[in-house]
Amino acid sequence: MIQTSAIFLFLNYCLGKKVDMSMVVTKIDWRQLYNFASRQALLGFCFDGIERLTKEFSEELKQNPMGRDLLMTWMGAAQQIRRQNMKVNAVAGKLFSMLRDDGMRCCILKGQGNALMYPNPYSRTPGDMDVWVNASREDITDYAKTHFEIGDDIRFHHLETTMDGVPMELHFFPCSMNNSLYHARLQKWFRRNADLQCSHIVRLPDGAGDVAVPTTAFNVVYQLTHLYHHFFDEGIGMRQIIDYYVVIDDFWKVKESISQPSRPSLPKEGSTAFPKPLSPQGTGDVTALRCSEPLRSKVGGPSKVSPECLCGVNRLACDAPEGLKALQKELKYLGLWKFAGAVMYVLHEALGLSEEKMIAPMDEKRGKLLLSEILDGGNFGQHFTKYGHFTQQGMAKKYFLKIWRNMHFVRYYPAEALSEPIFRTWHFFWRLKNKK
Repeated sequence: MIQTSAIFLFLNYCLGKKVDMSMVVTKIDWRQLYNFASRQALLGFCFDGIERLTKEFSEELKQNPMGRDLLMTWMGAAQQIRRQNMKVNAVAGKLFSMLRDDGMRCCILKGQGNALMYPNPYSRTPGDMDVWVNASREDITDYAKTHFEIGDDIRFHHLETTMDGVPMELHFFPCSMNNSLYHARLQKWFRRNADLQCSHIVRLPDGAGDVAVPTTAFNVVYQLTHLYHHFFDEGIGMRQIIDYYVVIDDFWKVKESISQPSRPSLPKEGSTAFPKPLSPQGTGDVTALRCSEPLRSKVGGPSKVSPECLCGVNRLACDAPEGLKALQKELKYLGLWKFAGAVMYVLHEALGLSEEKMIAPMDEKRGKLLLSEILDGGNFGQHFTKYGHFTQQGMAKKYFLKIWRNMHFVRYYPAEALSEPIFRTWHFFWRLKNKK
């Protein structure tokens, strides 16, 4: 069996880090590495690393060559992922333009925005397209009925549809939590920060179009919440962990660029990780080529920022210790503090995140549990064999197996674990009541 340490070293290499892979290359089992990448939805990401190995460790590869059949299979998968990204990018640009022209402010969550922070934006395996529309549930539903085909099963936080063959979710709000108190706090936080996320424009690769994506500071909190939600739902995989790594890495790049005296005083983004309302004055969109570049308006000048944002948020963002304290305060208020410590442990162990870049102290106990679940379950828990293969069961059996699984987590995350079956039962009847 391939050693976990070798896998983690290879993932660090795929992130573009300078890693001595000579010993790993001469001993690694390529088929087992392929199986790991397949389970974790990392085939494209890892194939980028393979291509780099052929240039930097060619002599070592001669001692342990990859079989031609496996190489061609892997290459074919990577090319398919590239084509999928190109298609999703095109649809994302088209959808954003359509919604904006119709007066619906929105942003693309996770997916294609995260891909821009990867060494190769075409290497990330895309899923469905998540779009947060900053409008009422009724307005979003009416719009979807007019422009798309939707089923009669509308969920609490999104409805599902397709556009040009790409599955997508139109979100009423980005994410939910099982515990009602923390859910209410989270929704208040989302509403306070919605306007800036719908104004933060990036340009997709190869002229696919412009779309709004959340700022990095928003993603630090939002995507942690998304990981937390799916941890109790069906599980999370290494792809989601790598997503969060590039978010954290970009978060600190933005902070460093702000603190440099040679840079303009206005950063690319006002950090939405802080408790004050953060919205730019006016309604004009702004454009950035990559998430770590400074934000500029379409006419080339810097975007306008409110005096409150300048006096509060940017000052905190420039002062790393104070900004980090404000972020940590938010994580505690939203009930994410313990899970943040677990994620920091996984990022450190698997991807080499340094302690100075952590948003919370590592929690070894919870981190080991999270890492074990990630390695056992694969991408969104699709490969779990424990817990009665719960992700592969029918609805009724899965309902009780999920409860059994989440009871294992009560001593680690009592509020969310105990609330999960209550929320899921309520959500089942809510969906029945609200079927269209």
